[in-house]
Amino acid sequence: MNKSKINIRKTTISVTQTAVCAALLCVLSPLSIPTAFNIAFTLQVFAVILIALILKPLQALAAQVIYTIIGLIGLPVFAGYQSGFGALAGPTGGFIIGFIIAAFFVSLLKGKGEGKLTLLRYILAAVLVGIPCIYLPGILGFMNFSGKDFATAFKLVAATFIPVDLIKCAAATLIALPVNAALKKII
Repeated sequence: MNKSKINIRKTTISVTQTAVCAALLCVLSPLSIPTAFNIAFTLQVFAVILIALILKPLQALAAQVIYTIIGLIGLPVFAGYQSGFGALAGPTGGFIIGFIIAAFFVSLLKGKGEGKLTLLRYILAAVLVGIPCIYLPGILGFMNFSGKDFATAFKLVAATFIPVDLIKCAAATLIALPVNAALKKII
């Protein structure tokens, strides 16, 4: 195979992976269990972390931006089947921004996925980078929306969710490892 055909194949695979991951976000994100504080238990954190661990940084960023644009133009892909700019300005809007930031930085800092410490790197990137990148804009957005102080906002929209999100990070890591091994065989 000549070099141009190899480059076309790699580009096609990259674009396809990004599109499939954006679609995965659109399918998993709306599924939610509402709570008393207009913040729902969702699969968004799981999906964002999984995608960040599977894709390269710019692909992960692109998948998240595509998902966000799809939601902003009116398709109900945000938590609780919300959409539009109102969702971005609402109590969960900061989390949508945080997902974009987390996708890029988790992917960037996960490493190449090779060696014995891959599982540890993935978990550390997901937990120590992903969770803060998601929660900080989420808390700040909730503060802006509700007028609550940081400590109150943290209690309402983050503290309760941390244990569940840590489990989601671990699950995403355990799924990403075999997916990445399989992807290396086809690329």
